[in-house]
Amino acid sequence: MQRIILDTDPGIDDALALFLALASPEIRLEAITTVNGNVGVASTTRNALSLLEFLGRTDIPVARGSDRPLLRSHTDAAYVHGDNGLGGILLPEPHLQPVSQHAVDMIIERIMAAPGEITLVPIGPLTNIALAVRREPRIVQRVREVVIMGGALRVPGNVTPGAEFNIYVDPQAAHIVFHAGWPLRLVALDVTMQARLPRFQVDALAATQSRVGSLIQEMLAYYFDVFGTRYSVTEFHMHDPLCLAAAFQPELLTWKSVHVDVELEGRLTTGQTVAYFNQPNAPTPNMQVAVDVNEAAFIELFLQRVRGL
Repeated sequence: MQRIILDTDPGIDDALALFLALASPEIRLEAITTVNGNVGVASTTRNALSLLEFLGRTDIPVARGSDRPLLRSHTDAAYVHGDNGLGGILLPEPHLQPVSQHAVDMIIERIMAAPGEITLVPIGPLTNIALAVRREPRIVQRVREVVIMGGALRVPGNVTPGAEFNIYVDPQAAHIVFHAGWPLRLVALDVTMQARLPRFQVDALAATQSRVGSLIQEMLAYYFDVFGTRYSVTEFHMHDPLCLAAAFQPELLTWKSVHVDVELEGRLTTGQTVAYFNQPNAPTPNMQVAVDVNEAAFIELFLQRVRGL
């Protein structure tokens, strides 16, 4: 069983990733750490607590994390996820409370206590992860793996022409994480834009009388009817669920060993991820990047697992 800390900024697709994690017997979800991203950290923390309570999983600790990027001003994606991050769906105020420990301290403590056993899965901006590795560099040797949702390598970004949202929000944090020297996998827009959930499959999931399926349908109504109408989007891109799946079923994707860096100074390109694919004299690879995905197998896995919640 794979022990995972999910570092997240819920977020509709973060919520779907959480559902997949809790529905997958291969995973033991050690903790959830929250970060500023799709919406502010107060909302991402509340959303994580509410979703766990909705699913009856109050045994999983939630630690509130960073409320701002390392250097940049706050940027959110409420225009995609709604003002509360969950498409405007108001779950009951959770009785569950975050632990008193900061997310950064929890990440360090859990990894140091179980060498080689904890996989970090950051599916939001990388602020918490950068702070953790700076505070306690020994986690580089103790972590099992870090599996990141972020970046756009051979495709356009989704917040600027060059940058993907998670990296753009805190590029300095991404730079620290990319160069820390630990085992990294990167699940970028190159593959997540191929992992598409059309509305008819969402409706079919809800028709099974699944509480989770109905909640997914309600959250995605905002995405399809507001964001989708505005930007001519007709399918939901499964960015974070695919990253979560990559942590325990990496064979769903095709991987290539590549050096990836982050642009920190460009006036128009800040947050762009620069990958050295087959360039002469390229730097030594620092991660495995996903270059293709078995979309049908992944979507079937997601739907099958979530039906069981």
